[in-house]
Order: sequence, then structure tokens, then C-alpha cells
Amino acid sequence: MLVLLILSNPFTFSQKKVYADYHGIRKTRVHDGEFGEWKYYSQLTNNATGIKQITYNPDIVLPNGQHEIAAANYPLVGMHSQFDPDYIEYQILSAKSAGIDGFFVEWGYMDHGSNALLQKIQEVARKYNFEVGVNICDGWLMNKSWYPGTRAEKLQYFLSCMQYLIDNVFSGPTAPLVNGKPLFYLFHDGFTESEYSTVRNHTYNYPENYPVTAGNKFPQVIMRTTLSPSLVSGVYTPKSPVTQAGSWINNNRVVPTPWMPERIRSAGTIYPGFNKYATADDCVKFLKAFNDDVWTMGFTPSAGFVAPGMNNYGCAGWSSTGTLYIIPRENGNTYRQMWEYNVQNKHNLDVVYIASWSDYTEGHEIEPTVENGFRELNTTLQYTSQFKGEANYDESGINLSYELFLLRKKLLFFQQCGVNPQGKELILDEIAQKISNKKYVEANTLVQQVKQDFISIESSIRKDKYTIDSTQITITGLKNENNEYILSGSRTGITIHNENLKNELASKNYEGYMTYEYWDDTWGRNTNIVSGTDRQPYDVFKFVAQIKDKGLKQWTNAKIRLYKQNVKYSGQPLDSDISFYGDGSQSSKIRNISFEFTVFTPDDPNSESALFSDKYKITSYLKGNNLCVDVKQPLYQDAILQIFTASGKKVFTGNFSDGKTEVDISGWQRGVYIISVTGESFRQTSKFIH
Repeated sequence: MLVLLILSNPFTFSQKKVYADYHGIRKTRVHDGEFGEWKYYSQLTNNATGIKQITYNPDIVLPNGQHEIAAANYPLVGMHSQFDPDYIEYQILSAKSAGIDGFFVEWGYMDHGSNALLQKIQEVARKYNFEVGVNICDGWLMNKSWYPGTRAEKLQYFLSCMQYLIDNVFSGPTAPLVNGKPLFYLFHDGFTESEYSTVRNHTYNYPENYPVTAGNKFPQVIMRTTLSPSLVSGVYTPKSPVTQAGSWINNNRVVPTPWMPERIRSAGTIYPGFNKYATADDCVKFLKAFNDDVWTMGFTPSAGFVAPGMNNYGCAGWSSTGTLYIIPRENGNTYRQMWEYNVQNKHNLDVVYIASWSDYTEGHEIEPTVENGFRELNTTLQYTSQFKGEANYDESGINLSYELFLLRKKLLFFQQCGVNPQGKELILDEIAQKISNKKYVEANTLVQQVKQDFISIESSIRKDKYTIDSTQITITGLKNENNEYILSGSRTGITIHNENLKNELASKNYEGYMTYEYWDDTWGRNTNIVSGTDRQPYDVFKFVAQIKDKGLKQWTNAKIRLYKQNVKYSGQPLDSDISFYGDGSQSSKIRNISFEFTVFTPDDPNSESALFSDKYKITSYLKGNNLCVDVKQPLYQDAILQIFTASGKKVFTGNFSDGKTEVDISGWQRGVYIISVTGESFRQTSKFIH
């Protein structure tokens, strides 16, 4: 007989919390050289829908301007890297404006990429009083071959991982605290009960800033609990979460907690293209099982759950035998119904857990999208306010983080063009703080002012368009009788014959695209497109694109972005600009290659937005761990030195002494950096490779 353990809470805190699951990792060519979860491909074996494969090539720009990403919905701000601090800021401030207290990052272990993502999010979260926790995905360590060793060795390794979390996640200003004590979500798909008991009962060292000073210090745990529902006369009937969790409750002091309601209805002709589905009513019945057996029984912390819906076409169930699931959003009604049930039972809940903020691959993200706009955030704000007992709420801040993000990217564009509007970055920082502190009227006033200023600045930047067709390029490679180039393991090089343009591309900012057709033949075959690059690691950033065939047996159009930060022209064999090659033992074909470029130039060479005059020559060199920067001509005393990464992120600001300065770069990452020197009447840039 199961003896129900009611977890006692010695704390007197009563603030209710709302957390959102944070799924990753998503990257981009321009920021990281690769895509992470934006890219996915899988064949489907004997799927009842008749669908044979799911393949996403995010290098391809579709006719609507969107990238072909692994997602049912498209991010409102477009495809960005989750390692981009501007994107993280946008996500955090958007979540705060919707009443969300923190993100729980899906996390595997210290040496997994999710830990680097966790650290990046923490870095930004510290600025905005935002909590960052973890959803420990124990199966990543215990059930996969991603980390070497036996189960016993992996378990011992995880003890050090838990110590790391205690030191760096459950302590400090971003620690997720419920009733004054740290909390984590356990995905519960890896550890056996006895293995987790080892983790739970291990003796850890708790730092001085750990929020619990006496008694049982181990964090509180809410554990994903599946309910294995069935249809009884067509009625969705889940099992008891207490029965399903079993002896884990008493032995490991976990609280059974919902995850995505299980989808068990046959989609058939109701939702063609899917195998299984659940209704909004099913989702509420799923929650009711937790309310009856967990929420009302005194468990603490007791966690409710909401999700906007589900559409896992972005991952196809994560395997070749995966199931295609859908929980229809019903124009936002599914999300509202789940929220309403949580609010009705809020007196029994400490937390509401949202799945998710960013799981585009499974299609249950609430981050603003092209398809759904800000709808999910508005719903979240309405119900988080009710859940927390707040008298009113202010929707005017919902879209301000989006406006701020666009301004940050516009400022980055100006800087890449050689324009650095004085003081604007500080104003954008001020806007961010005002959004974080819910001073929305003041933030919006500044946003509108900066937008007007940026319109004026952008109007001073000339845009020159170039189209390069087959008459202006040379292609080296094997060509058949149909003027199609056959790709194999050897390179097919493409060289642009327009030296004026190539000089422009080398010296100015631009937006470039390559268009071509490729014969899509055998699923899984790759067409690789590479260029020279100054970025490191070279073997990552050399790829302009990697396109995987879908097995369509037809000619297919492709449009590929050429990023100035990545592409170095004339950097391929025989001084070619771009090279194609296939998978080696197989062959593929390309044809009708062309290029489009828009080159950006500030109009007035004497204006504030102009590039530097050549007479102020910058020289840079390394002396030990220091970067030395000298300017050969005398400078005004107010000259400012700024250093940016190749992606445009500022990493240093300082001044000169007699035209010289030294910067300690011992802790900087390897790569290309841009040196910018600004004075009262001049501006100049230079580049160095670290």
C-alpha cells in the first residue's frame, strides 16, 4: 500500500510563481556557424499518414522571406541565435511583461551545450531581476551516448553536476525560489528510482549565499508524471498521478507534476497529416487528475500546468518511428481553458509551469510568432495576474520588447555600415530597464524618439543594388550536355567577375544572396556550399550552406544568404569565391546560379555617419596578453576607442593617451574583432584577428 507523503513547508513565503520551460539550442550561421534545433531531418518508417520524411533546411530563404526552420510557427522577430544577448534580452523582457517570473532551461549536464545556454541566459537575467532554473532532462545523460561511461560512472558524474547547480543556479540573484526555497523540474526519463535516491541523499556543500540556511537544504523537486490515459466510451480518462509516481513520492520527495497532456485520439480524417490528437477538454481532464490527487492533498510545492497547444511537425516525434501529434490551439482557446482551470484552483497551487516559451520543434511555444502574434503573451498576462491575485494588469508593455529588439538590430546595422549614432546604445539600455520595471509609458516615449532618429539616419545611407548573372561569373567543374554542373566529392568553384563590386563587398556592409537550382534526388544527400572565412573555428564558419535532399526527384529553387561576417571572397581553391561539393560517392546537380547584393554606403563623407578618413591610420598589434592600438595622427582628447566582435557586439570602450592604448584581451574568445575610433570630426575602423 502506498503511503502518501505530504511534503511540509517550513517557510512563510506565499508569493505564487509562474515559470516557462525554455527549449534549445537554436543557432544561426551568422552568429554561430550552425543551426542547432532550427535544423531537423528524419525519415518516417511506415507512418500511417503516408508521410515519408520531415526535412528542414534553414539555410534556404523561402519566397516569403522566412527561413525554412524546423517549426510549425515562425518567430515574430525571425530566426535568431539563442546565444545572441539581444535575443535573450527580448525573450526575458517579453516574458516579464507577461507576468512570467523565470525560465527553466532544459538542461542535461555540465558538459552538454545546454549548460552554455544556461549561462548566457543567466548573464542577461541578472540585469532584469529574472529567475533562471533548470528542467533536468536526465535521459540525455543516462540513456543516450552523448556522454561516455557506464550508468554507474554517469551517476557519479551527475553528483558533481548537482553540486554545480547548487553553486551556480540555486544560489545567487537569479535562483528560482518558491516559498523561499530553490526549485527544479525533473523530466524523469533517465534515472531509476534508486539512482535518483543516490542523487537526492548525497552530501553536498552549500555556499554561503544559498537561500536556505537550516534544515533540509536540497532543492524542491517537481517531477514530470505521465498518466497513461485511455478512452472510456470516448471520454478521456487518465490514471492517478499519485499511482503513476508510486514510491518516488515517499522515497525521493518529489511532487507529481503535469507535462504535455498525452494525445491518444486517432487523428484520421479529423486532422489529416497527424497520427494522434487531444482536445482542449482532454487537457482539462488531464489537469483535473492532478487537482484531485495532488493539488488538493497538501503537496508542496504544488505546480499547475498550461500549454498553448502542440504541433510536433518540427521534429516528427524525434525519431524515424515517431508519432505526429497535434493539440489544436483553437485560436488561443486551448491555452485559455487550461489557464482558467489553474486559476479556479489557484488556492491549491504554488506554481504554474508553462510548456513552453520556445519549443518550436514540438509547436508549443508562447513566444510571439508571425501566425499568432502576441496573443499567447496577452493571455499569459491576463491569467498570471489573476493567479497571483493582482488587482489589475497593463498590456501596454507586451510589444515594447519587440520594438526594442528591432531598434537594437537597427543600431547594429548602422554600426556595421560605419555609422555609430552617439548615445543611442545607452538610450536603448535605458528603455530595457524601464520595460523591466514596468515603466511602459516612459519606455514607449523613448522608443518612439529613437525610431524617428533612426529613420533619419537610415535615410542617409545609400543602397546600391547589384545583380550578377551567368555572364559575370566563371564556374569550374564538370558540366553535362544540358549545362548542368555535376557535383561530387571534388569542388565546383564559382568566381564573380566584377572587381568593383568585390571591392565594395570587402570595404562596406552589404546584404547578399545566391540563388540557384538543385536537383533534389535522394533523401539525406547533402549539397555543401563553402567559402573562405576569417572566423573561427574555420571548419564551422566556412559553410555558407548545407542543403539536404528531400527525395523529391525534381529541380528545386534555392536562395541562400551570404553573410558579410562569414564570407571571404577569393578564399577558395583557384581564387574562386564560392565552392559546391556533394557527398563524395554520390552525385548531384546545380544550374542557373546568380547573385544579388545590396551595398550600403553613408551618403555624405563629411557627415557624422561617414566612414573614417584614411589619414587617421590605425595600427594594432599584440604585446603579451594586450592588444595595442595606435593612431598615427594626433587625436582630440575626447577620441573614443570601441571594439566589436565580427557579429557587431561591443566588447570594449575606452580612451587614448597620446594616440596609444592597450587592452587586456586574455579572456576574449578567438575570432575577428573590429576596432572603431571616433573623434569630434573623424571616424575610422580597423580589423584584427585574435
